[in-house]
Amino acid sequence: MVEKTQEIYTYKIKKEIGVGGMARVYLAYEKKLQRPVALKVLLPAYTESPQVTRRFLKEARTAAQLRHSNIVSIYDVGKQGDYFFIAMEYLRESLKKRLRQASSLKPQEALYIVKEVAKALAYAHKQGYIHRDIKPDNIMFRDDGAVVLVDFGIVKAIKSNTKLTRTGVSVGTPSYMSPEQVKGQRVDERSDIYSLGIVLYELLVGQVPYKSDDVVSLAVKHVEAPIPGLPGRLKKYQPLLDKMLAKKPRDRVRTADGLIRLIDALNYKLKMELEEAIRPQIRRSRKKKLLVGYLITALVVAALSYGSCHLLRKIQTRNEPASYLTR
Repeated sequence: MVEKTQEIYTYKIKKEIGVGGMARVYLAYEKKLQRPVALKVLLPAYTESPQVTRRFLKEARTAAQLRHSNIVSIYDVGKQGDYFFIAMEYLRESLKKRLRQASSLKPQEALYIVKEVAKALAYAHKQGYIHRDIKPDNIMFRDDGAVVLVDFGIVKAIKSNTKLTRTGVSVGTPSYMSPEQVKGQRVDERSDIYSLGIVLYELLVGQVPYKSDDVVSLAVKHVEAPIPGLPGRLKKYQPLLDKMLAKKPRDRVRTADGLIRLIDALNYKLKMELEEAIRPQIRRSRKKKLLVGYLITALVVAALSYGSCHLLRKIQTRNEPASYLTR
């Protein structure tokens, strides 16, 4: 564990902000450019393993190549003494933290987040990379609210023959893994879409669809359990969820771009339904406004008419001869 105030290269450690399977993440201060950074440092237990260090450095190289507004920016990568490190942009809030505070999110916010992650995946997939660990911990937010995908630690090159994991070994986070990941089979873009579908369900309902204290039982549920149904008011989102969580990859939406189109189509449909629902209210409101307008107009006309008549009487009275002159 890196001590507080310790320096690695040009980064001064402030505090620990996270820990994963292979590394700890610290809030650090970059002295050269005078800015906060998230410094990911490989755990000492793994620094002697060439396989792990290759995987760690691979993450940095991969993420550094992916330049997209919805993907974390990598500033630096290196080794000093016993420490392997990756310096990246500092992001304060994760989706996991937001879920802890709010339990579940409003459907429109959930769709927005999923669409933004889909944009990041569409770009990464086109560059030839599968993320393989989509989950709320790895979805974060910039201070302006922008959604950012992080942690490409177990990313897989689609056409690469290089393997840092053996065939038949599942890699990922059990609650979010696709059926093909669970079975250790070859994965493609649709595996990330499945994991994002699990995230969508969690955002809408407030919990993941499949639960078990036993990892094996959880894996079986991903492979065999039916797609979870959404409750009452959320049923309108079920067709989208079905296309993301289909057990067989061939039955899922094929690409992240396709997912974005499905979300846009759903948003448009929901907008039309909302407009149709409130149209009678708008008509009643317009009628009411027209009636009020007619009433006000009538009152003004009446007031003006009364004023005109009153003024006319005054003029006529002034023009009448005095009674003593007519005698």
